[in-house]
Amino acid sequence: MASDATGQLAGSGLPPSLTALADHLFLRGMPEDFIAALAETCRVGVAEAGHRLFDEGGAASKFWLIRSGRVALDLYVPGRPRLIVETLGAGDLLGLSWFTPPMRWQFGAIAVQKTSSFELDAAAVRAVCDADPGRGYQFVRRLMTAASGRLQASRVRMLDLYAAPAPPGGAS
Repeated sequence: MASDATGQLAGSGLPPSLTALADHLFLRGMPEDFIAALAETCRVGVAEAGHRLFDEGGAASKFWLIRSGRVALDLYVPGRPRLIVETLGAGDLLGLSWFTPPMRWQFGAIAVQKTSSFELDAAAVRAVCDADPGRGYQFVRRLMTAASGRLQASRVRMLDLYAAPAPPGGAS
């Protein structure tokens, strides 16, 4: 399915079932009433391979919980092809920039395979978290776990790219 001019994913437009949302790896174990509140901010969407979900610098007003498929986070490099920073798949959270100011995407994202996801409205989710600080804190801990994992993955990639080559003949 395609998207409209705003980058909106195609799909049923209907909210997900509570069971399907609660079963997503990112939300697994969250209280049912919190899941129900999130479901009101959510819709099921599909991005075909090649669909750009967002561009670096754009307003970050939503995020996605990937159900299936793969999405590449990329970075614009003048005069070169986009640099793929990381590839996300089923069970991953796509989009972290929506949570804190300036709420602008730090990377771009493109579906590299047909991707099904839960698309959540960022402002509505922030309001749900503010309305129930205890459960909001649980949600933010999950966000920070995802952010920490991304930073660790970036660190490993940078080591791969910039580490000094091993000396001839093995270790020194």
